[in-house]
Amino acid sequence: MHIIDDPCLSPRVATLLARARRGPGMPAVRVRALARAETSDGNEAAVPPEAIEAMIRFEERYGGLWYPLLGSNGMEHGLNGEATIYLDNDGWTFPGIHDGDQTWSVDVLPDERTAMTLAGRPQVINSSILQRLEAHAQLSQVRDWPHVTFAVATEPGQEPTVAEAGLPDLDAEATGPADRWWVGSETAIHLKLHKWWGEEDIWFARCFTERAENLATTVDALRHAVTGGVWRNEDWCGLCAHVRQPAQACLPNAGKQSS
Repeated sequence: MHIIDDPCLSPRVATLLARARRGPGMPAVRVRALARAETSDGNEAAVPPEAIEAMIRFEERYGGLWYPLLGSNGMEHGLNGEATIYLDNDGWTFPGIHDGDQTWSVDVLPDERTAMTLAGRPQVINSSILQRLEAHAQLSQVRDWPHVTFAVATEPGQEPTVAEAGLPDLDAEATGPADRWWVGSETAIHLKLHKWWGEEDIWFARCFTERAENLATTVDALRHAVTGGVWRNEDWCGLCAHVRQPAQACLPNAGKQSS
């Protein structure tokens, strides 16, 4: 069943996909006909049969899906006429998603985890495509709330340590390897891996509150909860990749934003 037709989606994902479009998918017979495998050094390789079936399942579930999140480019799903598997020492992947906000490809792994490669470094970012949708749906719900984002630097490959006692409940459905959500009735906190190469990793720590007067308290709680990393002095614009000093709103409805 295609994701848009699924009646068992969570309410927030259903709301996110209410703005979605569905283009033509790639038929199974076409996937099988075009399937090929390529090693990391560009050589042809035998195509694993299970990889072909994984691409077919992906197309049947997500092929042609497009939905907007932060910008106008949107999140585009589908093989788009290609059926190439990429093989390396860690296994195989295929490019199935284009992240329009980051203008970059997202690869799909055999178990539906997703990965992104930047600066030559692959990183698993979602535990499943459904988790990715839940995280995007949660961001969509709070993106217009007053918010502020900070950068936290850690040693390469290390996550910040989080003492969750002072935070809202962990949102397990929206939480994955590269981002975590803690969500309450009027508050949301997001910890997201932004950079995973070079001499340090950078995580974005985002605070959202429905009412602007609660933002400072939420930021204080997050600062006390997140340790094991270095908080940068700069404030970062919460939902774009540019440093802003001091933090300013960059989203529509800017009058509601706070820093």
